[in-house]
Amino acid sequence: MEWKKGLISGIIAGIVMLIIGSAFMMIPGVTEWYTEKFPEMMAPTAMSIMTVGVVLGGIIMGLVYSVINSAIPGEGARKGLNYGIMVWLLAGLTWPIMIMGFAPAYLWIAELINGLITYSIVGAVLAIIYGKL
Repeated sequence: MEWKKGLISGIIAGIVMLIIGSAFMMIPGVTEWYTEKFPEMMAPTAMSIMTVGVVLGGIIMGLVYSVINSAIPGEGARKGLNYGIMVWLLAGLTWPIMIMGFAPAYLWIAELINGLITYSIVGAVLAIIYGKL
């Protein structure tokens, strides 16, 4: 396990995840729905905590990747894409499945697609950075 490589690549992956998540919030109707259902999310403290949480998620992905990378099939970005899809299947499906009961269909479908895209890109970025360190 090369935890330093995992940590550094995880920080970068977390930042990428934050950028993609911010872009997702620009989809018409997404921010409005979240603001209506969870108004406390818009408080500066909550936004700061969410930002740290997303980057922390990237760090955890990087550290886990450093432990299991030899078991992940593929090479380079493809290996990271495989890892991202595995993470999405284990963690990224949770929120869209949870909101199916009370959110409009466009939102949970968008969350499903966003999660798959985000985790795939983040996994690929993580693997590329990890390989270059």
